[in-house]
Amino acid sequence: MRRRRALGFVVALSLSATAGGLISASAASLNGANPAKIGGWVYPQTIAAPTVLAWTNFTGTTGTNLNGHALNAGGTWTADLGTWTIQTNTAGASNTALANIDLNVGTQNAAAVATLTIGATANSGLVVNDNGTVALYALYSKAAGGTLTLYKYSGGATVLGTATGVGTAATGTLKVDSTTTTIKVSWNGTVLISYPLTPAEVTTFHGATNNRFGLIADGDSVTRFDDFHADQ
Repeated sequence: MRRRRALGFVVALSLSATAGGLISASAASLNGANPAKIGGWVYPQTIAAPTVLAWTNFTGTTGTNLNGHALNAGGTWTADLGTWTIQTNTAGASNTALANIDLNVGTQNAAAVATLTIGATANSGLVVNDNGTVALYALYSKAAGGTLTLYKYSGGATVLGTATGVGTAATGTLKVDSTTTTIKVSWNGTVLISYPLTPAEVTTFHGATNNRFGLIADGDSVTRFDDFHADQ
């Protein structure tokens, strides 16, 4: 459900003669200037809250295999690559090779969000628009003062955009937002990569089956994921 609210701001200030000893002004006291009003206007603005398509906080018994495990709401995980388990109420890949886990959110236009807890090394992130053969994904690593890299995978990985110097704090919130024509990657609420898809890429990554969104780790068994959600 979307909730909408109107926001308005009105300011009005009047310089005029008033009773009871309050502020008063005249043309004379204003050195001949005409008294005037500073007016304000109301500009209504509608803000729509996102629809949460799926979410989980990974609360559960450490060692629980996430393949086939239901999220708190919105679907069930499918581990396409690697082994994913609950680790102290977070999620992690148990192997050092490429690992990917996702779920069908029912649309190609959505945002995947998760909090990453980062160890000595990191090369993990979020995958969107996956159909089992092609996908888009973003990885965070500690290289170059903290680096975000956006990739497409279609028969091989291709870099679409990179941002460096994003920070190396122990935790961070990663978001990958997929619209019909643009992929945006945010770190801690700031958009750092914005990539316009070509017409050919729109066809490849926004087909009827590109509905899977989730987690990815590339040679990283240390990073932990928490508070995952897919929004529209």
